[in-house]
Amino acid sequence: MKSRHSTRYFDKNKTISEDVLIKIMTLAQCAPSWVDSQPCKVYIAFGETLEKIRTKHRENVERQIKSNPDWATTYRKDWADFPRKHMARHNEDKKKFLNTDELWNLWRPGLQTRLFDAPAICYLTLPKNSNQWSVYDLGAFGQTLMLAAKYLGIDSMPAYEIVRYPESVRKIMHIPEDEWVAMGIGLGYRADHMIDDFRSHRIALNDFLKIEK
Repeated sequence: MKSRHSTRYFDKNKTISEDVLIKIMTLAQCAPSWVDSQPCKVYIAFGETLEKIRTKHRENVERQIKSNPDWATTYRKDWADFPRKHMARHNEDKKKFLNTDELWNLWRPGLQTRLFDAPAICYLTLPKNSNQWSVYDLGAFGQTLMLAAKYLGIDSMPAYEIVRYPESVRKIMHIPEDEWVAMGIGLGYRADHMIDDFRSHRIALNDFLKIEK
């Protein structure tokens, strides 16, 4: 758990076999689920299919097509105070880390536009008529998936960028219209670059934990 972190730059020359992807998904099924509902589905793109998605994503970004995720984004000023101050700290840490134009341009728009050069991407979906408990299930499944990947030596990157244009993904991956393309997780091996040395800050235990006896 301590060794897994968001990898923003994958080595595009190192691929993942289909057998390893299946092992990861098999382990991810160990995630808890409300009344065993198991609402999530996973669509994995790699090889030629992923290159079609990557090309279309780049075209959308370059043409400045408006983002249209299945789940609406929220301006940071509209978040609750507790998470908003953590987001502000993250932004400050990121600015300090990306202290050259080269690093900033590589991070964004470079790597984001290329979907981080991930050799495989998992799209997690939920039925559009799901309730809020299914969102908890999706989060638990996604985290278990990433820990399973790390157990097998595979790095990961969950990112909004991956699901900015769900209609393009839905068409290429043949995802039904009655499913939300809720989350995208890139999988692969980290590239040998300092940009993957960035680590997000974690708040102090006392800031979120209360134990009463």
